[in-house]
Amino acid sequence: MGPKPAVFACLLALPLAACGSAGRERDVAAVTEQFHAALEQDDGQAACAELNPATASKLEREEKKPCAAAITRLQLPKGGTVADTRVYLTSAFASLAGGKVDFLDESSEGWSISAAGCSSAGPDQPYDCELEN
Repeated sequence: MGPKPAVFACLLALPLAACGSAGRERDVAAVTEQFHAALEQDDGQAACAELNPATASKLEREEKKPCAAAITRLQLPKGGTVADTRVYLTSAFASLAGGKVDFLDESSEGWSISAAGCSSAGPDQPYDCELEN
């Protein structure tokens, strides 16, 4: 009779986990779409606000410019909608309708872009990204 309460608790937790995942996927999609909308408007400051600090810092070091000036010069998709999202604990990816992929990380402040403008390099190969940390 011992395992029944545990099984019952797990069955109750499954719908709650699914609800939480759907909300998190919506959050991932929103951050991704805000990022690409900012790029479409050439608003480097708004685009950089969606980046995680490590990614913004690496961009500034590599381009030797503030993030807001550097990000608008990259070959990143401007605008667009998210076609699919996947959330894995504190990491996620968002596929854009145009075929590119963005990767996100979750912190206490919410989701932020850690890599953007990524394309698959092939099966079992890492993605090739225009921007990454």
